Amino acid sequence: MKKLIILLITFTLNSCIKSDNPIDTTLPDCIEHIIGDSNLSNGLKTVRIQEVDNELHYWLNTDNTHFDGVEYIVNSKCDTICSFCGECLPPACTKNYNRRWGVIWEK
Repeated sequence: MKKLIILLITFTLNSCIKSDNPIDTTLPDCIEHIIGDSNLSNGLKTVRIQEVDNELHYWLNTDNTHFDGVEYIVNSKCDTICSFCGECLPPACTKNYNRRWGVIWEK
């Protein structure tokens, strides 16, 4: 918990975009379930967040793209809405994202 608070403070202080409506960094239940299940969270390094079209998107970062693998972006119901991949043609949905992902959970 202490680590999460430090990450949230660091993210807030280093944020490049000021907003009147800060992003809700509460993890959805389905992501809490993934984190709590060692079989599902095996390899999960961070959960990152970005708002796109007034919807929160969560990048389940495993670092698999470094090894030509796939990493998934899900919504608050854990429906896959996009993915990043190492050595593939990126899907069109990746154009919806910028480099400003906030880390809201870290192993």
